[in-house]
Amino acid sequence: SMGGKLGGGRFDDIAHVFKTMFQKGKGGEVEALALGISGDVAPNLLWRIQNGEMPDNLNPKVWWVLIGTNDFGKHKCSEEIVLMGILRVVEEIMHHKPDATIVINGILPRSSRPDGKLVGDDKNNDDDDKVIDFWPAIQAVNENLQKICEKHDQLEYFDADSIFIKEKRSKKYIPSALMKDRLHPTALGHKIWGEAIVKKLSEILNRDKKER
Repeated sequence: SMGGKLGGGRFDDIAHVFKTMFQKGKGGEVEALALGISGDVAPNLLWRIQNGEMPDNLNPKVWWVLIGTNDFGKHKCSEEIVLMGILRVVEEIMHHKPDATIVINGILPRSSRPDGKLVGDDKNNDDDDKVIDFWPAIQAVNENLQKICEKHDQLEYFDADSIFIKEKRSKKYIPSALMKDRLHPTALGHKIWGEAIVKKLSEILNRDKKER
């Protein structure tokens, strides 16, 4: 998997979740290698791919890509620039690994609000002036990513929204149990997300076996 590194709980707890799910020697159903770097953005990831982090002898059947939230948060990029950055990374992987399946994980939801709401209330609120709601822009990018994946046999889209977004009184929010800071998944968030990833990977790998 490539992209930004996500850690919202104790790192040891999250590392344990990863090992037990994605290392067969620790009981995992699949074998995976995590290549994410904390705070990474699409241009940096592209540079890493072009400069040695995708060697010829590294040939997994599936590349799982999650990148983009830091492009919004750290660099204040527009939707168009974030989308272009993600697609350029994917294009580079497709060029180097034409036989692999590439899964684009939609940018995860995030909130700057203490209550975890994705967007503010309709009523006027002075605090709203101090908060950036990234969710509408994230949704726009994700919708475009999904459409693009549907047009390419080599690409798959993975939607994690239902894992991290809950609804109460018609308002969507991110529970603190899944993202304590409403940005980085906790160990529990990683576990639930990881289970869904393993299911998706199993579907892809089983399908590929049948097609051979």
